[in-house]
Amino acid sequence: MLIENIEKLIDENGSTLIIKERLLLLKDQLVAYDKELTGCRKKVSALADMICYLESEIQNIKLENFTFTENMEKLHSPDPHDYQCSLCGSIKLKRIESTFQETFGRFDAKNAFFICLDCGKEKVIKIDPPK
Repeated sequence: MLIENIEKLIDENGSTLIIKERLLLLKDQLVAYDKELTGCRKKVSALADMICYLESEIQNIKLENFTFTENMEKLHSPDPHDYQCSLCGSIKLKRIESTFQETFGRFDAKNAFFICLDCGKEKVIKIDPPK
């Protein structure tokens, strides 16, 4: 009876050697999965750092773009430097003409001719080139 029960257990579960081999195989798989999980966690951490860096770069580029756009709009406006009319003090000036001043064979500055949209007075403003 005892031998029959042992034989039945061996038939159902296999011998202890087979069970031990299966357990060792499962242990090896578990160790491999644990290493893979550790590697994935490191990658996730590195990717999260990269995302933070890229988001800050995006914010910096957006700020640069905003500043650039603001400066470009100001430069392309009729009166980019908010000059004032010497007669009435209005800042509603419209550029009507520009000429370059030649100094020592180079164009160094520009004379910009403005007209005041409020009083109609013309004004000449010397604009130095950017350095």
